[in-house]
Amino acid sequence: MLFVLSRVLPFFLIIGAGALAARLKLLDAAAAQGLSRYVYWIGFPALLVFGLSHAAPPSLADARGLAAYVVAAALPLLLTVGLGRALQWPREVRAGAAMAATVGNTAFLGLPLTVSVLGEHARSAASAIMAIDAVILLSFSVGVVRGAGALRSVATNPVVVAALIGAAMLALGLVLPGPIDAAAGALAATASPVALVALGAVLTLEAGHAPRAEIPPVAWAAASKLLVSPALVWIATGLVGASAAFRTVAVLMAACPTAVTVFVQARAYGVFARGAAQVVALATLASAVTLTLLAGWLTA
Repeated sequence: MLFVLSRVLPFFLIIGAGALAARLKLLDAAAAQGLSRYVYWIGFPALLVFGLSHAAPPSLADARGLAAYVVAAALPLLLTVGLGRALQWPREVRAGAAMAATVGNTAFLGLPLTVSVLGEHARSAASAIMAIDAVILLSFSVGVVRGAGALRSVATNPVVVAALIGAAMLALGLVLPGPIDAAAGALAATASPVALVALGAVLTLEAGHAPRAEIPPVAWAAASKLLVSPALVWIATGLVGASAAFRTVAVLMAACPTAVTVFVQARAYGVFARGAAQVVALATLASAVTLTLLAGWLTA
């Protein structure tokens, strides 16, 4: 429990710094928007190119497991859209909730946590899953958010484009030239802290309880990401006969809380921004318990 808490606590300390800055009027709505734009256009793209180009390539033996992960991890997206239609959530709400229920914090929390819990041998599979989340699941989610303009939105989304570039570099074993790689690494290091500061500022500037209509989608998205997604991945990887080692990695990665990039994307598109911020905060807090219990069960 203390180990996972040590991984999750820094997230909340940085969110708290953003909230404090907003309360002290060091950050206003325009400043928070500026921070979000920085992360959207510069921070996260740099993180994905740098992180994926330095990741370990997956093995061919994990191909079936990776395919099963894609299908299972994408199901919450479809489930959320269907549930939202059945419950008559507004289109923007169900689209934002679908993204929040699907895209996990595999880059900042999942990869280091999985390697710390399972050992260095888990890095290859965890890196491949991180690439899947960044390229495939995020692209699907952006498609749902943008609707008719999905193809163009995905093709021009800097985070998706950077993920594709990073995945290609991972597959080809390429890295950026020395000085450019160093600059990308420095920018990558800023992505998560800046995004979390913006998140804390938004939660404070838009303080108050969520509107009654947003409570069900916020609760569902958080529960789906923490509970439904790992359960589906556990079933799917078992059905295709994935190795026990890969299955353990995949389930841990699927159980990661909603990624802060979901808030950044929702804010960039003006869709469910406050709800996405609340899902990120709620899921990250709850993951201190759920990830601890799951890691203990998987490694018992």
